Amino acid sequence: MDHTTGINELEFCSLDLETTGVNPAFDRIVEIGAVRFTTAGVINEYQKLVNPGVSIPPNVIKIHGITDSMVEGAPLINDILDEFYEFFKGAILVIQNPRFDLSFIERAFHVRDGKSPELKAIDTVNLAQKHFPALPNHKISTLANHLGLNLQSHRALDDAIACMSIFTEVIKGRGLITYGELMRMHGDMVRPGLRYSQGSTREPWRRLVIGKDVKIRYKDTDGRVTSRIIHPREFIQYGKSSYILAWCYLRESERCFMASRIVSIE
Repeated sequence: MDHTTGINELEFCSLDLETTGVNPAFDRIVEIGAVRFTTAGVINEYQKLVNPGVSIPPNVIKIHGITDSMVEGAPLINDILDEFYEFFKGAILVIQNPRFDLSFIERAFHVRDGKSPELKAIDTVNLAQKHFPALPNHKISTLANHLGLNLQSHRALDDAIACMSIFTEVIKGRGLITYGELMRMHGDMVRPGLRYSQGSTREPWRRLVIGKDVKIRYKDTDGRVTSRIIHPREFIQYGKSSYILAWCYLRESERCFMASRIVSIE
């Protein structure tokens, strides 16, 4: 992108996801909201409920209000991934805390195709912290209230609209004219936080090998330790945590195991 390009010549796309949890290594998307826009106004909107293929936890339903019955007849992410990509392709992504949303999008592409398009975004939290330093925090609900927006928090399209509004307010308030001025204020764009490996992992689970059955002793979230045979398929790094995506013969399903909870390998 030429840094001398005028901001009013560019197309942007704000987007937001609602999910079954906070970890893109194994949680799923349940709603997508996006707005394609320029500094002159909205070009188009995109909103879809998504069937995650798993039950939505009650504590998560309390946050966004999306229930299993609401997504029962909705498409799977694979059914709409291409049309969603076509909606935002070629636009500069604008997202509140983008590493979260980009990681879920990248994961969806990776699970389907083994690869993902290049994803990077401008972070409205970054911009808001610099433009609204006096606010008590820079959550999207706080920023939306500050701007007088009457929107439903924690629903994807409304949060995407709020994100667009925050971005355009900063652009106009700071008098930014070129893409270069925007980038100097923002800094480097944010990218997804997932990493993948097809080789053997490091300690303490270094003996795990992709494609080779292994018996492990695993501690669940309640502290119970069970022995199970798994078939590792993929190693995933998200933040400081490592995960093993594997077929679990005990549960007869694909599971994502946190590496730090593997007590021993037999």
